[in-house]
Parts: sequence; structure tokens; C-alpha cells
Amino acid sequence: MAKPKVKITGPKVQDFIKNLGLLPRGRIQTFIDSEMVRLADKNVPSDTTHTRKSAFINTIFGLGKIIYDIYYKYMYVDTSRRYQDAPTRGAFWVHRMLNEGGREKIMLAVKRLLARR
Repeated sequence: MAKPKVKITGPKVQDFIKNLGLLPRGRIQTFIDSEMVRLADKNVPSDTTHTRKSAFINTIFGLGKIIYDIYYKYMYVDTSRRYQDAPTRGAFWVHRMLNEGGREKIMLAVKRLLARR
């Protein structure tokens, strides 16, 4: 006896992802990128404000990449520099932001955005 064949049609996974804004340049990915830059800003070394501004100038929000000027890769890993007026500023600013509660803040905000759809 042959088993009956059942064909189920419906929306594809890609449709759900698109509707949630999770595709590149979608509203959720754009929000995550902008929040990463905003939350990390308090940790970015700022002898001049160019370091901080370079992320806003170079990053195309929504693609999932935060881009600082190439010069700042040396500042990112240089743990020897100390900023007396701003003790939170220094090396590994994005990693430190994520480990100091940034990851949870972003995840909570994304959950709120998804609930609001």
C-alpha cells in the first residue's frame, strides 16, 4: 500500500526573515549597527573626535559591519594608553561595551522592536 503524499505550501523562511527586518539593510539590522556604534562611543578613545566620528562616516548601517578608519586598528589593540579624564576610554572598546552589558541592551531593544511590528 502506497503512502499518501502531502504537499504543504506556505511562506518561505526567507519571507519571515524579510518581514522581521533581518535582511541586510533591514530595520532590525540597521538598528543593531547604530546601537553598536552608539553604545561603544563612550569607550572610544578621543584625543580628537575624529576617532568617534569615523564610525558614523564609514559605516553603512544595516550591513552588519562597523568600520572605523584604518589607523584606529592600532588604537583598538593598544592597551598601554591611559586616558586620565575618561577612564572608560581605551583599547577594545566594542568588545568591552558588549561585555559590560551592551549585548543585553541590544538584545532587549531588538525584542521590543520585534514585538512592536
